[in-house]
Amino acid sequence: MKTALGDRRLSRLAKRYGTPYFAYDFDGFDRQARALRDALPRRFEIFYAVKANPSLAVLAAFARRGLGADVASAGEIAAALAAGFPPERLVMSGPAKSDRDLAAAVRAGILAVNVEGPAELDRLQAIAQASKSRMRVQLRLNPRWRRTERIRIIGGPGAGKFGMSVSLAGDVLARRSRWPRLAISGFHVFQASNVLDARAFVGNVRRVLDLALGLARRWDVPLDLIDLGGGFGIPYQPDEKPLDRERLERGLDRVCSEIEGEERFAQTRFLFEPGRYLAGPAGVYVCRVLDVKREAGPSSTVHALVDGGIHHLLRPALVGPQPVRLIPARGRRPGRAHPTTIGGPLCTSLDVFAGRVPLPMPEPGDLVAFSQAGAYGYTESMPLFLSHRWPAEIGVRGGLDAPLRTPPTVAELLAAQETPRILFRRS
Repeated sequence: MKTALGDRRLSRLAKRYGTPYFAYDFDGFDRQARALRDALPRRFEIFYAVKANPSLAVLAAFARRGLGADVASAGEIAAALAAGFPPERLVMSGPAKSDRDLAAAVRAGILAVNVEGPAELDRLQAIAQASKSRMRVQLRLNPRWRRTERIRIIGGPGAGKFGMSVSLAGDVLARRSRWPRLAISGFHVFQASNVLDARAFVGNVRRVLDLALGLARRWDVPLDLIDLGGGFGIPYQPDEKPLDRERLERGLDRVCSEIEGEERFAQTRFLFEPGRYLAGPAGVYVCRVLDVKREAGPSSTVHALVDGGIHHLLRPALVGPQPVRLIPARGRRPGRAHPTTIGGPLCTSLDVFAGRVPLPMPEPGDLVAFSQAGAYGYTESMPLFLSHRWPAEIGVRGGLDAPLRTPPTVAELLAAQETPRILFRRS
């Protein structure tokens, strides 16, 4: 996706805000949301997955486009409401929701909660009963279908950390009178992340709808809402191709035609929860080269040491490198490419962004920019490790830019801590 975050712009932002930083192209958010909306049949609603990037301005950008939001905690509910999402446009998903999370969902009056099992139903029933409320819920199913992920993120087939088996869902439906304050009105199925194969994506939608219809017929369950999760992929590796939106559109149009005469689907709302697809391509993480080491021998590797690390952008250490480019300091012409390893300032060998990627010979003062960094960047990482300065977040639209979040200083982080005298008394 073309963005306004070219080399000159990123260099100017580095001069103005310092490094490291995240920059987000807000026109890019708009383009990505519009492109996905155009590719989906109108029956499919888009609920932005807040976990992908919960920065308040980013949330507000999607709220103003009329999207809903998928939240996973009381904190994300608060953030989504502050950004302008109406409570009836929120759904809650995620394993191990606390009573505080569930109470926040009931108190806010959100659209629905995707529940993970009977124990969660019991706790949600008690919370709803205490406040004399009712809550719509979907059962999160994890059927034993095999889905291919390069790196397993969602958890694989079969119930485990996520969701419940189909047989357990049947047991729940058979005794649903046990939860009178909860209206079981649909299902949630989400099994794979970052899917780039449109045909496989459409095939999974078809299987989810078949499964939901079978359970609805057997247990006479209303299908008010079917949450199909996220999974829309973006390419990170050179050999990966973008998700084919035209093929996706054709496939989902056929699915809509196939279910058109089914009475149980007549009023069903179909939800997708994209996060990475909407936010990822519009973001860049930028850091500065501090030192360069040249490894002698046959490998002839160059090591570029930068002022950012996996305490800001953890994803490369978890699931592999992201697209990267070198931005030479002003007035310096880049030379030929060398195998370059990019490492950060943390005292661990895990702090490596990329190994032996072909880049022009770096020099101290150059910038390194990682694209596809608008999702699962700033807030997925571990900024307290080694007490380095936190990265800035900057929003860009057209020729304008503005800070989105003021990073806490080390002094502010220390001021929030205590050294109680009682712990230092001699016994």
